[in-house]
Amino acid sequence: MDRTIEKKGWSPARWAVTAALGVLALFVSWQLLSRTSTSRLSVDSSRLTTALVRTGEFREYYPFDGTVQPAVSVYLDVEEGGRVEQVLDDGGQHVEKGDLILRFSNPTLQRSTIQTEGTLLYNLDIQRSTQHDRAQNVNLLKETLLDLDHEILDAQNKDQRYAKLIKDGTTAISQEQYETQHNQVEYLKAKRTLMAERIRQEDIASAREIAEAQKSIDSELTSLQMLQQIEKGLEVRAPIAGELSTIDAQVGQNINAGQRIGQIDLLDKLKVNISIDQFYIGRVQVGTIGHVNLDGKTWDVKISKVYPEVKSNAFTADAVFVGNTPETLKRGQTLTVELTFSEPSRTLMVNKGSFYQATSGRWVYLVSRDGRSARKTPVRLGRQNPLQVEVLDGLKEGDRIVTSGYDLFNGVDELEFADSINTNRDTT
Repeated sequence: MDRTIEKKGWSPARWAVTAALGVLALFVSWQLLSRTSTSRLSVDSSRLTTALVRTGEFREYYPFDGTVQPAVSVYLDVEEGGRVEQVLDDGGQHVEKGDLILRFSNPTLQRSTIQTEGTLLYNLDIQRSTQHDRAQNVNLLKETLLDLDHEILDAQNKDQRYAKLIKDGTTAISQEQYETQHNQVEYLKAKRTLMAERIRQEDIASAREIAEAQKSIDSELTSLQMLQQIEKGLEVRAPIAGELSTIDAQVGQNINAGQRIGQIDLLDKLKVNISIDQFYIGRVQVGTIGHVNLDGKTWDVKISKVYPEVKSNAFTADAVFVGNTPETLKRGQTLTVELTFSEPSRTLMVNKGSFYQATSGRWVYLVSRDGRSARKTPVRLGRQNPLQVEVLDGLKEGDRIVTSGYDLFNGVDELEFADSINTNRDTT
């Protein structure tokens, strides 16, 4: 008789062996995959520089070159062009306010002035002649009016006598004679009214004509005054007292209107005009502090003006000395100004090297503890100065990174060294 045979399961020992073999297979597979996906490069460690990540006092600053210039300069611009007739002061001399520096000639301007003067005199003569003629005409009319008043008075007296005779009934005059005389009186009165109106109209016209003539004269006089003022501009005088640093004009030279021919500087106070990389355009503002090392001393400066226009990847700013100005400072001298962008603080930092230009601070080669290799490691770096850069994330105190240039490594994942790097000190 047949019977069912029960199938036995795996023993615990068999399960343990199988699990161990599976784990081993996965580990071997991971090692093979990691080795095939990781790029390596053998490098001579003696050619590398490294630096330790450490905690210290960090000061964010950056040096920029600048040129010493006068804090106050006044430019000499020609108002009206002309030919240089005389140069009285040379560049580099001290001038007082109002001193004559050079003189121009301008024949066109001189002709215009003469013509305007002639027109003004002509109009003045016309005005005087017109006023004289008008006055004589009005006097004649008034004399005529006076004669009419006399005739009216005689005619009225005669009319009154005729009226009395007619009333008395005498036959000395006829009614026709009386009426004729009476009409003569009315005629003379009407004539007088017309004459008075004519005189009034003549007075109005005369006043209007004189006013228009005066307006024309005033206009000519204003033009003449302007021309005379422009003629004064042919003499260039010092607007302030100072050093005439430059004068760009020679006798016989023709200068155009608006052309700059010189500059007067006040040398009692100087500034430094700094050329700054456009990367810092958002951080440099009026009041930003800095310092200059000169004559073995440190001199404090601050930004007084920012020129935001960017040329050749840079903008400029003016810095003035806070307090005293170095006595040895000279116009045109080149200085290095270290501008400070934040207060000193203790933070994690590392020496700055050529690696920063290659990675923009996004990753570094982190040296292993045994100093035999360095692995590509993502980091986050912050503030910087010419010597150090702030470490925000990805590294800890005591880590060592490769700080020399990365250009020849082609971004490989790991660097291998035949000779281990000394992990106890920085290398240069």
